[in-house]
Amino acid sequence: MLFTQSNNLAVSLDEGERLRLLDALASRGHAPLVRASRRRRFELLVAGGVEGDAVDAAAAELERRCTGRRGSQGGEGGGAYTPGDLFCAGDCVFFVVFGDKAGEGVSAGVVYSIETTEPLLKLDRFCRDVREALIRIERDDEGASGRESEESRELPCWKARAGHSSQGLARFIAIQPTDFAVAARCRGGAREFLRASELMESQPVRLFLRRVQEMRREGYTPRRLLAEAVSLGVVSVEKMLDAGLLEREVRVSCRKSGHALFDLPTPDSLAAITISKAKCSLCAAPVADEVVEETINPTWLAVTLLEDGTWLNNRVYKIIRSLGVPDSEIATGPASPQGESYIAAEVCGSSFLFVTRDGDLTPAFARRVVETVAETEAAHLVAVTTGAVEDEGRLRLYEFAWRRARDGRDLDITLVEGLASARSEIERAFGRAVHRELARRLFTLDAPLGFGAANFVLDWFKLTQASGAKAGAAGALMPLFTELDQRVAS
Repeated sequence: MLFTQSNNLAVSLDEGERLRLLDALASRGHAPLVRASRRRRFELLVAGGVEGDAVDAAAAELERRCTGRRGSQGGEGGGAYTPGDLFCAGDCVFFVVFGDKAGEGVSAGVVYSIETTEPLLKLDRFCRDVREALIRIERDDEGASGRESEESRELPCWKARAGHSSQGLARFIAIQPTDFAVAARCRGGAREFLRASELMESQPVRLFLRRVQEMRREGYTPRRLLAEAVSLGVVSVEKMLDAGLLEREVRVSCRKSGHALFDLPTPDSLAAITISKAKCSLCAAPVADEVVEETINPTWLAVTLLEDGTWLNNRVYKIIRSLGVPDSEIATGPASPQGESYIAAEVCGSSFLFVTRDGDLTPAFARRVVETVAETEAAHLVAVTTGAVEDEGRLRLYEFAWRRARDGRDLDITLVEGLASARSEIERAFGRAVHRELARRLFTLDAPLGFGAANFVLDWFKLTQASGAKAGAAGALMPLFTELDQRVAS
């Protein structure tokens, strides 16, 4: 899972200043990928005419002429010669993008994964290096011209880049009850909720809890409850007790009719009733003479998670957090009377709406989901159900996405049947959002790089993770540059 963060600096640079900035960053240990690949191409072009140390000088002269020619054309036929650059670090990728128009300034950012250590701190250091390099360039220009000014000290500061999302998270929070917003924050990170939700992923566990509720209302004996658990086979009563789904109680039943009179939380409670000389309402016998047995009953936690499908909502919440989305970018909503729950999240500037339901995706359920999506204007919809996705319900969602697309607002839909594939499907949905954001920010680097910059960054992280070491990642990238050299040479 990848993330991106960037800052803006209100400074306009011409082609010469951009190249000098890249040189200054290279001297600080930030090797520009686009600049290096272009310089390599120039070296291959002039290698046949010059030899030795003259190759570097000839390549630099060829680059200077290309830069001057692009500047004299006013940016025709492909834009600026230096629109920006990429800088591959050990566990992240920095980028610098220069604005095409005056006033757009410089954008510097970082692309990082959940394994990257202190990514925002690294971005601050990179932005500081860029700013210090710009100050050095400005001072050199003033010294060369014989001017002395304080303007270099008044260089503007970096500002966080404003998001371009539809603000779906803010809209979702705005429509939630205020009292629930606080309770949802506490519930999302509660350990007992997460443990219980994880155990309730098993369908036999949910079936057993429902049967226990029914049998308790009907007054069955504790022996029948335990026999029900044994018949299911895979249900562990001890695990449910440890997770807080079941609790032990003391049941008092009429000795003659066998009807359950009442349940008590502890044997001490029974002692208090016995001292009061209470009698059975059916046979008038003292409570001390009735049948007393230990039983198990669902806790308030089990009833809450089971009745409205909150357990599924909590499991999806945990999956989102495990993929690296911070808690500050996630909001949950109360369960509806129909049994579905909603979660909103912001991932790389894209708004996600998750809807969960312990059941099938029916046409009526799809209609309610469409209403919520329209209200929040989410860009991505992920529906997670434990049952089947009915064809008519699927068609309703796709029809809504087609109508949105005609209005110029795309809606990415992901339908998940069961929790077995939930994590992989959600991760793929996040990946599509990340690729879209990277392509929007780095598309100006596609032409000078020779291939898609967004795809390159994604592949770089894949190779880094596969190699398991920084040196291995660098070595894995060598075939890419070798192939590039061969194409240029041919």
